[in-house]
Amino acid sequence: MAAAAGPRPEVQNLQWAPPEHDEAQAAAGLGDCEDAPVRPLCKPRGICSRAYFLVLMVFVHLYLGNVLALLLFVHYSNGDESTDPRLQRRAQGPTPAPTLGPLTRLEGIKVGHERKVQLVADRDHFIRTLSLKPLLFEIPGFLSDEECRFIIHLAQMKGLQRSQILPTEEYEEAMGTMQISQLDLFRLLDQNRDGRLQLREVLAQTRLGNGRWMTPENIQEMYSAIKADPDGDGVLSLQEFSDMDLRDFHKYMRSHKVESSELVRNSHHTWLYQGEGAHHVMRAIRQRVLRLTRLSPEIVELSEPLQVVRYGEGGHYHAHVDSGPVYPETICSHTKLVANESVPFETSCRQVPPTWGLPSTPRPGTAMTQAQSCPVGMPLGMGPGEHQVILLGTYSTTPLPYSYMTVLFYLNNVTGGGETVFPVADNRTYDEMSLIQDDVDLRDTRRHCDKGNLRVKPRQGTAVFWYNYLPDGQGWVGDVDDYSLHGGCLVTRGTKWIANNWINVDPSRARQALFQQEMARLAREGGADSQPEWALDRAYRDARVEL
Repeated sequence: MAAAAGPRPEVQNLQWAPPEHDEAQAAAGLGDCEDAPVRPLCKPRGICSRAYFLVLMVFVHLYLGNVLALLLFVHYSNGDESTDPRLQRRAQGPTPAPTLGPLTRLEGIKVGHERKVQLVADRDHFIRTLSLKPLLFEIPGFLSDEECRFIIHLAQMKGLQRSQILPTEEYEEAMGTMQISQLDLFRLLDQNRDGRLQLREVLAQTRLGNGRWMTPENIQEMYSAIKADPDGDGVLSLQEFSDMDLRDFHKYMRSHKVESSELVRNSHHTWLYQGEGAHHVMRAIRQRVLRLTRLSPEIVELSEPLQVVRYGEGGHYHAHVDSGPVYPETICSHTKLVANESVPFETSCRQVPPTWGLPSTPRPGTAMTQAQSCPVGMPLGMGPGEHQVILLGTYSTTPLPYSYMTVLFYLNNVTGGGETVFPVADNRTYDEMSLIQDDVDLRDTRRHCDKGNLRVKPRQGTAVFWYNYLPDGQGWVGDVDDYSLHGGCLVTRGTKWIANNWINVDPSRARQALFQQEMARLAREGGADSQPEWALDRAYRDARVEL
Protein backbone atom coordinates (compact mmCIF):
# COMPACT_ATOMS: atom_id res chain seq x y z
CA MET A 1 0.00 0.00 0.00
CA ALA A 2 2.95 2.32 0.67
CA ALA A 3 4.05 2.02 -2.93
CA ALA A 4 0.88 3.70 -4.08
CA ALA A 5 1.74 6.83 -2.09
CA GLY A 6 4.89 7.59 -4.14
CA PRO A 7 5.05 10.16 -6.91
CA ARG A 8 3.10 9.40 -10.11
CA PRO A 9 5.44 8.18 -12.86
CA GLU A 10 5.63 10.17 -16.11
CA VAL A 11 3.48 8.50 -18.74
CA GLN A 12 3.49 10.84 -21.71
CA ASN A 13 6.01 9.37 -24.18
CA LEU A 14 6.27 5.81 -23.01
CA GLN A 15 5.43 2.88 -25.21
CA TRP A 16 5.83 -0.83 -24.93
CA ALA A 17 8.70 -2.29 -26.94
CA PRO A 18 9.11 -5.93 -27.91
CA PRO A 19 11.96 -7.80 -26.13
CA GLU A 20 14.06 -8.12 -29.30
CA HIS A 21 14.20 -4.35 -29.59
CA ASP A 22 15.57 -4.08 -26.01
CA GLU A 23 18.41 -6.46 -26.88
CA ALA A 24 19.30 -4.42 -29.97
CA GLN A 25 19.46 -1.24 -27.93
CA ALA A 26 21.71 -2.83 -25.31
CA ALA A 27 24.07 -3.92 -28.04
CA ALA A 28 24.27 -0.38 -29.29
CA GLY A 29 25.56 0.79 -25.87
CA LEU A 30 22.48 2.66 -24.77
CA GLY A 31 21.56 2.41 -21.08
CA ASP A 32 18.10 1.77 -19.76
CA CYS A 33 16.21 4.95 -20.71
CA GLU A 34 19.26 7.22 -20.29
CA ASP A 35 20.13 9.95 -22.77
CA ALA A 36 17.31 8.84 -25.07
CA PRO A 37 15.27 11.92 -25.76
CA VAL A 38 14.14 10.52 -29.07
CA ARG A 39 13.89 7.02 -27.80
CA PRO A 40 10.27 6.03 -27.34
CA LEU A 41 10.93 2.42 -26.62
CA CYS A 42 12.15 1.34 -23.22
CA LYS A 43 11.80 -1.46 -20.80
CA PRO A 44 8.53 -0.83 -18.95
CA ARG A 45 8.90 0.74 -15.57
CA GLY A 46 6.63 2.99 -13.43
CA ILE A 47 3.12 2.62 -14.82
CA CYS A 48 4.40 -0.03 -17.17
CA SER A 49 5.72 -2.14 -14.29
CA ARG A 50 4.23 -5.37 -13.00
CA ALA A 51 4.05 -4.02 -9.43
CA TYR A 52 1.96 -1.05 -10.51
CA PHE A 53 -0.38 -3.32 -12.40
CA LEU A 54 -0.93 -5.48 -9.32
CA VAL A 55 -1.65 -2.42 -7.17
CA LEU A 56 -4.14 -1.16 -9.76
CA MET A 57 -5.95 -4.49 -9.75
CA VAL A 58 -6.24 -4.35 -5.96
CA PHE A 59 -7.90 -0.95 -6.17
CA VAL A 60 -10.31 -2.16 -8.85
CA HIS A 61 -11.35 -5.16 -6.79
CA LEU A 62 -11.82 -3.03 -3.69
CA TYR A 63 -14.00 -0.61 -5.65
CA LEU A 64 -16.17 -3.37 -7.10
CA GLY A 65 -16.49 -4.95 -3.67
CA ASN A 66 -17.76 -1.70 -2.20
CA VAL A 67 -20.29 -1.25 -5.00
CA LEU A 68 -21.63 -4.78 -4.54
CA ALA A 69 -21.87 -4.29 -0.80
CA LEU A 70 -23.82 -1.07 -1.28
CA LEU A 71 -26.25 -2.77 -3.66
CA LEU A 72 -26.82 -5.62 -1.23
CA PHE A 73 -27.43 -3.14 1.58
CA VAL A 74 -30.08 -1.28 -0.45
CA HIS A 75 -31.68 -4.55 -1.52
CA TYR A 76 -32.10 -5.95 1.97
CA SER A 77 -33.10 -2.56 3.45
CA ASN A 78 -36.03 -2.08 1.03
CA GLY A 79 -37.07 -5.69 0.60
CA ASP A 80 -37.15 -7.63 -2.66
CA GLU A 81 -39.06 -5.43 -5.11
CA SER A 82 -38.10 -7.27 -8.24
CA THR A 83 -41.21 -9.45 -8.05
CA ASP A 84 -43.64 -6.59 -7.38
CA PRO A 85 -45.64 -6.24 -10.62
CA ARG A 86 -46.61 -2.66 -9.84
CA LEU A 87 -42.97 -1.64 -9.57
CA GLN A 88 -42.14 -3.58 -12.68
CA ARG A 89 -44.81 -1.70 -14.62
CA ARG A 90 -43.58 1.58 -13.17
CA ALA A 91 -40.05 0.81 -14.22
CA GLN A 92 -41.07 -0.19 -17.68
CA GLY A 93 -43.24 2.89 -18.17
CA PRO A 94 -46.41 2.98 -20.29
CA THR A 95 -46.74 0.34 -22.95
CA PRO A 96 -45.87 1.92 -26.28
CA ALA A 97 -48.81 2.16 -28.66
CA PRO A 98 -48.64 -0.14 -31.67
CA THR A 99 -47.74 1.57 -34.90
CA LEU A 100 -49.02 1.14 -38.45
CA GLY A 101 -47.22 1.35 -41.74
CA PRO A 102 -47.93 4.23 -44.13
CA LEU A 103 -51.25 4.39 -45.96
CA THR A 104 -50.83 3.41 -49.59
CA ARG A 105 -51.81 5.89 -52.26
CA LEU A 106 -51.91 5.44 -56.01
CA GLU A 107 -50.12 7.96 -58.20
CA GLY A 108 -52.28 9.81 -60.69
CA ILE A 109 -49.40 10.60 -63.10
CA LYS A 110 -51.61 12.72 -65.38
CA VAL A 111 -55.24 12.96 -66.45
CA GLY A 112 -56.00 10.18 -68.89
CA HIS A 113 -53.16 7.94 -67.70
CA GLU A 114 -54.06 4.23 -67.74
CA ARG A 115 -52.49 1.29 -65.94
CA LYS A 116 -53.29 -2.39 -65.98
CA VAL A 117 -54.08 -4.27 -62.78
CA GLN A 118 -55.27 -7.77 -62.00
CA LEU A 119 -58.03 -7.73 -59.40
CA VAL A 120 -59.58 -11.09 -60.27
CA ALA A 121 -58.07 -14.25 -61.70
CA ASP A 122 -57.68 -14.52 -65.47
CA ARG A 123 -58.84 -10.98 -66.15
CA ASP A 124 -57.18 -7.59 -66.46
CA HIS A 125 -58.72 -4.31 -65.35
CA PHE A 126 -57.61 -0.84 -66.39
CA ILE A 127 -57.45 2.11 -64.00
CA ARG A 128 -57.78 5.51 -65.65
CA THR A 129 -56.92 8.80 -63.98
CA LEU A 130 -59.83 11.24 -64.18
CA SER A 131 -58.35 14.12 -62.17
CA LEU A 132 -55.39 14.97 -59.96
CA LYS A 133 -57.30 17.32 -57.63
CA PRO A 134 -58.85 15.27 -56.15
CA LEU A 135 -56.89 12.15 -57.01
CA LEU A 136 -59.73 10.40 -58.85
CA PHE A 137 -59.75 7.16 -60.85
CA GLU A 138 -62.21 5.14 -62.95
CA ILE A 139 -62.26 1.35 -63.44
CA PRO A 140 -64.67 0.05 -66.09
CA GLY A 141 -66.01 -3.45 -65.47
CA PHE A 142 -65.04 -3.56 -61.81
CA LEU A 143 -68.30 -5.43 -61.14
CA SER A 144 -69.95 -7.89 -63.48
CA ASP A 145 -73.53 -7.30 -64.61
CA GLU A 146 -74.59 -10.30 -62.50
CA GLU A 147 -72.92 -8.86 -59.39
CA CYS A 148 -74.63 -5.51 -59.95
CA ARG A 149 -78.05 -7.14 -60.22
CA PHE A 150 -77.36 -9.32 -57.20
CA ILE A 151 -76.49 -6.30 -55.01
CA ILE A 152 -79.69 -4.54 -56.08
CA HIS A 153 -81.68 -7.70 -55.35
CA LEU A 154 -80.21 -8.04 -51.84
CA ALA A 155 -80.88 -4.36 -51.12
CA GLN A 156 -84.50 -4.73 -52.18
CA MET A 157 -84.95 -7.80 -49.98
CA LYS A 158 -83.33 -5.98 -47.07
CA GLY A 159 -85.53 -2.94 -47.58
CA LEU A 160 -84.42 0.66 -48.16
CA GLN A 161 -85.19 3.69 -46.08
CA ARG A 162 -85.28 7.38 -46.95
CA SER A 163 -81.96 9.17 -46.57
CA GLN A 164 -82.17 11.94 -44.00
CA ILE A 165 -79.99 14.82 -42.89
CA LEU A 166 -81.66 15.87 -39.65
CA PRO A 167 -85.14 14.75 -38.55
CA THR A 168 -87.48 17.73 -38.28
CA GLU A 169 -88.58 16.79 -34.75
CA GLU A 170 -85.01 17.29 -33.52
CA TYR A 171 -84.77 20.77 -34.94
CA GLU A 172 -86.22 22.74 -32.03
CA GLU A 173 -84.23 20.71 -29.51
CA ALA A 174 -81.07 21.51 -31.44
CA MET A 175 -81.90 25.20 -31.51
CA GLY A 176 -82.54 25.19 -27.78
CA THR A 177 -78.99 24.13 -27.06
CA MET A 178 -77.42 27.03 -28.94
CA GLN A 179 -75.18 29.15 -26.77
CA ILE A 180 -73.94 31.97 -28.98
CA SER A 181 -74.72 35.63 -29.24
CA GLN A 182 -76.14 37.19 -32.37
CA LEU A 183 -73.03 39.33 -32.70
CA ASP A 184 -70.74 36.29 -32.65
CA LEU A 185 -72.95 34.56 -35.17
CA PHE A 186 -72.79 37.57 -37.47
CA ARG A 187 -69.00 37.69 -37.25
CA LEU A 188 -68.74 34.04 -38.17
CA LEU A 189 -71.01 34.43 -41.19
CA ASP A 190 -69.26 37.61 -42.35
CA GLN A 191 -66.34 35.87 -44.01
CA ASN A 192 -64.94 38.90 -45.85
CA ARG A 193 -65.22 41.04 -42.72
CA ASP A 194 -66.94 43.94 -44.46
CA GLY A 195 -69.71 44.27 -41.86
CA ARG A 196 -72.39 43.07 -44.31
CA LEU A 197 -73.86 39.64 -45.02
CA GLN A 198 -74.12 38.92 -48.74
CA LEU A 199 -76.34 36.09 -49.96
CA ARG A 200 -73.34 33.95 -50.89
CA GLU A 201 -71.89 34.31 -47.38
CA VAL A 202 -75.13 33.02 -45.93
CA LEU A 203 -75.44 30.24 -48.50
CA ALA A 204 -71.80 29.17 -48.06
CA GLN A 205 -72.62 28.10 -44.51
CA THR A 206 -76.03 26.62 -45.20
CA ARG A 207 -76.53 22.99 -44.17
CA LEU A 208 -80.08 23.49 -43.01
CA GLY A 209 -81.17 21.93 -39.77
CA ASN A 210 -84.54 20.76 -41.07
CA GLY A 211 -82.97 19.00 -44.03
CA ARG A 212 -83.83 21.71 -46.55
CA TRP A 213 -81.39 22.96 -49.18
CA MET A 214 -81.64 26.72 -49.51
CA THR A 215 -81.34 28.67 -52.75
CA PRO A 216 -80.81 32.44 -53.12
CA GLU A 217 -84.54 32.77 -53.79
CA ASN A 218 -85.34 30.84 -50.59
CA ILE A 219 -83.13 33.15 -48.52
CA GLN A 220 -84.75 36.27 -49.93
CA GLU A 221 -88.23 34.83 -49.34
CA MET A 222 -87.28 34.15 -45.73
CA TYR A 223 -85.89 37.68 -45.28
CA SER A 224 -89.15 39.08 -46.60
CA ALA A 225 -91.30 36.84 -44.38
CA ILE A 226 -89.52 37.78 -41.14
CA LYS A 227 -88.86 41.40 -42.24
CA ALA A 228 -85.10 41.01 -41.85
CA ASP A 229 -84.14 43.02 -44.96
CA PRO A 230 -86.16 46.27 -45.01
CA ASP A 231 -84.57 47.67 -48.17
CA GLY A 232 -84.85 44.34 -50.03
CA ASP A 233 -81.32 44.41 -51.42
CA GLY A 234 -80.54 40.86 -50.20
CA VAL A 235 -77.73 42.13 -47.95
CA LEU A 236 -77.94 42.35 -44.17
CA SER A 237 -76.04 44.99 -42.25
CA LEU A 238 -74.94 44.35 -38.69
CA GLN A 239 -77.77 46.58 -37.47
CA GLU A 240 -80.37 44.71 -39.55
CA PHE A 241 -79.05 41.39 -38.34
CA SER A 242 -79.08 42.55 -34.70
CA ASP A 243 -82.67 43.79 -35.01
CA MET A 244 -83.82 40.40 -36.29
CA ASP A 245 -85.54 38.09 -33.81
CA LEU A 246 -84.14 34.58 -34.23
CA ARG A 247 -87.39 33.14 -32.89
CA ASP A 248 -89.13 34.46 -36.00
CA PHE A 249 -86.64 32.57 -38.11
CA HIS A 250 -87.29 29.35 -36.17
CA LYS A 251 -91.04 29.80 -36.59
CA TYR A 252 -90.60 30.32 -40.32
CA MET A 253 -88.52 27.16 -40.67
CA ARG A 254 -91.05 25.18 -38.63
CA SER A 255 -93.97 26.37 -40.70
CA HIS A 256 -92.38 25.55 -44.05
CA LYS A 257 -93.15 22.06 -45.27
CA VAL A 258 -90.09 20.52 -46.87
CA GLU A 259 -90.66 18.72 -50.17
CA SER A 260 -88.47 15.85 -51.35
CA SER A 261 -87.07 18.02 -54.12
CA GLU A 262 -85.90 20.56 -51.54
CA LEU A 263 -83.93 18.11 -49.44
CA VAL A 264 -80.15 18.13 -49.36
CA ARG A 265 -80.33 14.48 -50.34
CA ASN A 266 -83.30 12.87 -52.03
CA SER A 267 -82.68 9.12 -52.09
CA HIS A 268 -83.25 5.80 -50.31
CA HIS A 269 -80.52 3.54 -48.99
CA THR A 270 -79.62 0.44 -47.00
CA TRP A 271 -76.49 -1.33 -45.80
CA LEU A 272 -75.20 -4.77 -46.76
CA TYR A 273 -72.83 -6.60 -44.46
CA GLN A 274 -69.51 -7.70 -46.04
CA GLY A 275 -67.68 -9.26 -43.10
CA GLU A 276 -67.12 -12.87 -42.15
CA GLY A 277 -70.25 -14.92 -42.75
CA ALA A 278 -71.62 -12.61 -45.47
CA HIS A 279 -72.68 -13.89 -48.87
CA HIS A 280 -69.69 -15.01 -50.95
CA VAL A 281 -70.41 -12.32 -53.58
CA MET A 282 -70.23 -9.61 -50.93
CA ARG A 283 -67.00 -11.09 -49.58
CA ALA A 284 -65.51 -11.28 -53.05
CA ILE A 285 -66.25 -7.59 -53.70
CA ARG A 286 -64.63 -6.58 -50.44
CA GLN A 287 -61.51 -8.61 -51.29
CA ARG A 288 -61.42 -6.96 -54.72
CA VAL A 289 -61.53 -3.53 -53.05
CA LEU A 290 -58.70 -4.64 -50.78
CA ARG A 291 -56.54 -5.49 -53.79
CA LEU A 292 -57.51 -2.26 -55.53
CA THR A 293 -56.69 0.05 -52.63
CA ARG A 294 -53.56 -1.87 -51.55
CA LEU A 295 -54.35 -0.96 -47.96
CA SER A 296 -53.85 -3.32 -45.05
CA PRO A 297 -56.58 -5.98 -44.67
CA GLU A 298 -57.37 -4.74 -41.15
CA ILE A 299 -58.23 -1.22 -42.34
CA VAL A 300 -60.49 -2.42 -45.15
CA GLU A 301 -62.18 -5.19 -43.13
CA LEU A 302 -62.89 -2.84 -40.22
CA SER A 303 -64.48 -0.23 -42.46
CA GLU A 304 -68.23 0.08 -42.71
CA PRO A 305 -70.44 -2.19 -44.83
CA LEU A 306 -71.56 -1.53 -48.37
CA GLN A 307 -74.11 1.26 -48.67
CA VAL A 308 -76.60 0.74 -51.51
CA VAL A 309 -78.47 3.84 -52.70
CA ARG A 310 -81.45 4.25 -55.00
CA TYR A 311 -82.24 7.59 -56.64
CA GLY A 312 -85.64 7.70 -58.25
CA GLU A 313 -86.66 10.21 -60.87
CA GLY A 314 -86.01 13.62 -59.30
CA GLY A 315 -83.42 12.15 -56.93
CA HIS A 316 -80.20 14.03 -56.25
CA TYR A 317 -77.52 14.71 -53.65
CA HIS A 318 -76.13 18.24 -53.43
CA ALA A 319 -72.35 18.59 -53.49
CA HIS A 320 -70.58 17.56 -50.29
CA VAL A 321 -67.38 15.92 -49.10
CA ASP A 322 -67.25 12.38 -47.76
CA SER A 323 -65.02 13.35 -44.88
CA GLY A 324 -64.33 16.34 -42.70
CA PRO A 325 -61.43 18.36 -41.33
CA VAL A 326 -59.38 16.91 -38.49
CA TYR A 327 -59.82 18.78 -35.22
CA PRO A 328 -58.08 18.00 -31.92
CA GLU A 329 -61.40 18.57 -30.12
CA THR A 330 -63.02 15.50 -31.70
CA ILE A 331 -62.37 11.80 -31.52
CA CYS A 332 -63.92 8.84 -33.28
CA SER A 333 -66.43 6.91 -31.18
CA HIS A 334 -65.04 3.57 -32.31
CA THR A 335 -61.43 4.37 -31.42
CA LYS A 336 -62.36 6.22 -28.23
CA LEU A 337 -63.33 2.86 -26.79
CA VAL A 338 -59.75 1.64 -27.01
CA ALA A 339 -57.77 4.88 -26.78
CA ASN A 340 -59.32 5.83 -23.41
CA GLU A 341 -59.07 9.52 -24.27
CA SER A 342 -61.22 12.37 -23.10
CA VAL A 343 -62.13 15.12 -25.57
CA PRO A 344 -65.00 17.62 -25.71
CA PHE A 345 -66.72 15.96 -28.68
CA GLU A 346 -66.89 12.58 -30.30
CA THR A 347 -68.23 11.52 -33.65
CA SER A 348 -69.10 8.31 -35.42
CA CYS A 349 -66.26 8.64 -37.98
CA ARG A 350 -68.42 6.53 -40.29
CA GLN A 351 -67.04 3.35 -38.72
CA VAL A 352 -70.50 1.93 -38.01
CA PRO A 353 -73.52 3.41 -39.78
CA PRO A 354 -76.49 4.46 -37.64
CA THR A 355 -78.88 2.27 -39.64
CA TRP A 356 -77.32 -1.08 -38.91
CA GLY A 357 -80.30 -1.92 -36.73
CA LEU A 358 -78.04 -3.16 -33.95
CA PRO A 359 -78.54 -2.62 -30.21
CA SER A 360 -78.10 0.96 -29.12
CA THR A 361 -75.76 -0.02 -26.30
CA PRO A 362 -72.69 -2.21 -26.75
CA ARG A 363 -72.57 -5.67 -25.28
CA PRO A 364 -69.99 -6.07 -22.52
CA GLY A 365 -66.57 -6.64 -23.98
CA THR A 366 -67.51 -5.68 -27.52
CA ALA A 367 -67.06 -2.62 -29.66
CA MET A 368 -69.70 0.06 -29.92
CA THR A 369 -72.47 -1.15 -32.20
CA GLN A 370 -74.29 2.05 -33.05
CA ALA A 371 -72.95 5.28 -34.46
CA GLN A 372 -73.18 8.47 -32.47
CA SER A 373 -73.55 11.92 -33.91
CA CYS A 374 -71.68 14.88 -32.59
CA PRO A 375 -73.76 16.45 -29.83
CA VAL A 376 -76.05 19.21 -30.94
CA GLY A 377 -75.17 22.67 -29.79
CA MET A 378 -71.51 22.27 -30.70
CA PRO A 379 -69.81 25.66 -30.33
CA LEU A 380 -69.23 27.59 -33.52
CA GLY A 381 -65.90 27.07 -35.17
CA MET A 382 -65.15 23.87 -33.26
CA GLY A 383 -67.23 21.37 -35.15
CA PRO A 384 -65.82 19.80 -38.29
CA GLY A 385 -67.43 19.54 -41.69
CA GLU A 386 -71.21 19.38 -41.55
CA HIS A 387 -71.20 20.29 -37.86
CA GLN A 388 -70.27 23.93 -38.28
CA VAL A 389 -73.14 26.04 -37.04
CA ILE A 390 -74.58 28.03 -39.91
CA LEU A 391 -77.28 30.47 -40.87
CA LEU A 392 -79.02 31.79 -37.77
CA GLY A 393 -78.05 28.73 -35.79
CA THR A 394 -79.21 25.95 -38.08
CA TYR A 395 -76.90 23.03 -38.68
CA SER A 396 -76.79 19.34 -39.37
CA THR A 397 -75.87 16.51 -37.04
CA THR A 398 -74.95 14.11 -39.82
CA PRO A 399 -72.24 11.85 -38.38
CA LEU A 400 -68.85 13.18 -39.37
CA PRO A 401 -66.90 10.72 -41.46
CA TYR A 402 -63.19 10.15 -41.38
CA SER A 403 -63.20 8.39 -44.71
CA TYR A 404 -59.70 8.08 -46.15
CA MET A 405 -61.07 7.13 -49.54
CA THR A 406 -64.36 6.47 -51.31
CA VAL A 407 -65.05 3.63 -53.75
CA LEU A 408 -68.31 4.17 -55.65
CA PHE A 409 -69.93 1.51 -57.87
CA TYR A 410 -72.52 2.17 -60.58
CA LEU A 411 -75.02 -0.69 -60.50
CA ASN A 412 -77.07 0.24 -63.57
CA ASN A 413 -77.17 2.47 -66.63
CA VAL A 414 -79.24 5.58 -66.00
CA THR A 415 -81.64 6.69 -68.70
CA GLY A 416 -81.35 10.41 -67.98
CA GLY A 417 -79.09 12.47 -65.66
CA GLY A 418 -77.65 10.99 -62.50
CA GLU A 419 -74.00 11.85 -63.20
CA THR A 420 -71.52 12.22 -60.36
CA VAL A 421 -70.25 15.79 -60.53
CA PHE A 422 -66.98 17.16 -59.13
CA PRO A 423 -67.62 20.92 -59.40
CA VAL A 424 -64.03 22.11 -58.77
CA ALA A 425 -61.98 19.12 -59.95
CA ASP A 426 -58.54 20.26 -61.14
CA ASN A 427 -59.30 23.92 -60.49
CA ARG A 428 -56.13 25.98 -60.19
CA THR A 429 -57.27 27.27 -56.80
CA TYR A 430 -60.03 26.55 -54.32
CA ASP A 431 -62.11 29.21 -52.60
CA GLU A 432 -65.33 28.25 -50.88
CA MET A 433 -66.85 31.64 -51.61
CA SER A 434 -66.17 31.22 -55.33
CA LEU A 435 -68.57 28.27 -55.40
CA ILE A 436 -71.45 30.76 -55.25
CA GLN A 437 -71.45 33.56 -57.78
CA ASP A 438 -74.55 35.66 -58.25
CA ASP A 439 -77.41 33.16 -58.59
CA VAL A 440 -75.21 30.19 -59.51
CA ASP A 441 -74.38 27.78 -56.69
CA LEU A 442 -72.02 25.10 -58.03
CA ARG A 443 -73.01 22.84 -55.13
CA ASP A 444 -76.60 22.75 -56.35
CA THR A 445 -76.84 19.48 -58.25
CA ARG A 446 -80.46 19.99 -59.26
CA ARG A 447 -79.86 23.18 -61.21
CA HIS A 448 -76.16 23.62 -61.96
CA CYS A 449 -74.59 20.20 -62.56
CA ASP A 450 -73.75 21.22 -66.12
CA LYS A 451 -71.43 23.93 -64.78
CA GLY A 452 -69.23 21.52 -62.79
CA ASN A 453 -65.69 20.86 -64.01
CA LEU A 454 -66.02 17.07 -64.20
CA ARG A 455 -69.05 14.79 -64.57
CA VAL A 456 -68.89 10.99 -64.53
CA LYS A 457 -71.72 9.26 -66.37
CA PRO A 458 -73.09 6.14 -64.64
CA ARG A 459 -72.20 2.93 -66.47
CA GLN A 460 -73.15 -0.43 -65.04
CA GLY A 461 -70.22 -2.19 -63.39
CA THR A 462 -67.90 0.83 -63.47
CA ALA A 463 -66.24 1.93 -60.23
CA VAL A 464 -64.72 5.30 -59.41
CA PHE A 465 -62.59 5.95 -56.37
CA TRP A 466 -60.87 8.96 -54.88
CA TYR A 467 -58.93 10.08 -51.82
CA ASN A 468 -60.72 12.41 -49.42
CA TYR A 469 -57.55 13.54 -47.65
CA LEU A 470 -54.19 14.87 -48.69
CA PRO A 471 -51.12 13.05 -47.33
CA ASP A 472 -49.53 14.49 -44.21
CA GLY A 473 -45.95 13.83 -45.34
CA GLN A 474 -45.59 11.02 -42.81
CA GLY A 475 -47.66 8.43 -44.65
CA TRP A 476 -50.91 9.18 -42.85
CA VAL A 477 -54.01 11.39 -43.02
CA GLY A 478 -53.38 15.08 -43.65
CA ASP A 479 -55.82 17.89 -44.43
CA VAL A 480 -59.13 17.19 -46.10
CA ASP A 481 -58.96 17.61 -49.88
CA ASP A 482 -61.43 20.40 -50.66
CA TYR A 483 -61.35 19.44 -54.33
CA SER A 484 -63.09 16.14 -53.45
CA LEU A 485 -66.37 18.09 -53.31
CA HIS A 486 -68.87 16.00 -55.28
CA GLY A 487 -72.57 15.34 -55.66
CA GLY A 488 -75.22 13.30 -57.44
CA CYS A 489 -76.83 15.15 -60.34
CA LEU A 490 -80.58 15.20 -60.75
CA VAL A 491 -82.02 11.99 -62.21
CA THR A 492 -84.23 13.26 -65.01
CA ARG A 493 -85.47 9.89 -66.24
CA GLY A 494 -85.45 6.39 -64.84
CA THR A 495 -83.76 5.13 -61.65
CA LYS A 496 -80.15 5.27 -60.53
CA TRP A 497 -78.57 2.57 -58.35
CA ILE A 498 -75.13 2.99 -56.80
CA ALA A 499 -73.16 1.47 -53.93
CA ASN A 500 -70.44 2.98 -51.75
CA ASN A 501 -67.51 1.52 -49.87
CA TRP A 502 -65.98 4.08 -47.51
CA ILE A 503 -62.54 3.16 -46.21
CA ASN A 504 -62.39 4.50 -42.67
CA VAL A 505 -59.16 5.62 -41.04
CA ASP A 506 -58.75 7.51 -37.78
CA PRO A 507 -56.64 10.67 -38.28
CA SER A 508 -54.65 9.57 -35.21
CA ARG A 509 -52.26 6.84 -36.29
CA ALA A 510 -51.84 5.58 -32.72
CA ARG A 511 -55.61 5.37 -32.12
CA GLN A 512 -56.16 3.49 -35.37
CA ALA A 513 -53.45 0.99 -34.37
CA LEU A 514 -54.97 0.50 -30.91
CA PHE A 515 -58.40 0.04 -32.44
CA GLN A 516 -57.17 -2.63 -34.83
CA GLN A 517 -55.34 -4.37 -32.00
CA GLU A 518 -58.45 -4.38 -29.82
CA MET A 519 -60.68 -5.63 -32.63
CA ALA A 520 -58.26 -8.48 -33.28
CA ARG A 521 -58.38 -9.41 -29.60
CA LEU A 522 -62.18 -9.37 -29.57
CA ALA A 523 -62.28 -11.57 -32.64
CA ARG A 524 -59.95 -14.08 -30.94
CA GLU A 525 -61.75 -14.11 -27.62
CA GLY A 526 -65.35 -13.44 -28.65
CA GLY A 527 -65.66 -15.77 -31.61
CA ALA A 528 -69.01 -15.60 -33.36
CA ASP A 529 -70.43 -13.52 -30.51
CA SER A 530 -68.29 -10.56 -31.54
CA GLN A 531 -69.91 -10.42 -34.98
CA PRO A 532 -73.13 -8.41 -35.49
CA GLU A 533 -76.26 -10.40 -36.17
CA TRP A 534 -77.41 -9.49 -39.64
CA ALA A 535 -80.53 -11.57 -40.04
CA LEU A 536 -81.00 -10.93 -43.73
CA ASP A 537 -77.41 -11.30 -44.77
CA ARG A 538 -76.94 -14.50 -42.80
CA ALA A 539 -80.24 -15.90 -43.97
CA TYR A 540 -79.34 -15.25 -47.61
CA ARG A 541 -75.62 -15.93 -47.52
CA ASP A 542 -76.16 -19.13 -49.56
CA ALA A 543 -78.94 -17.64 -51.69
CA ARG A 544 -79.27 -18.71 -55.29
CA VAL A 545 -80.96 -15.89 -57.14
CA GLU A 546 -82.00 -16.04 -60.78
CA LEU A 547 -80.86 -12.78 -62.31
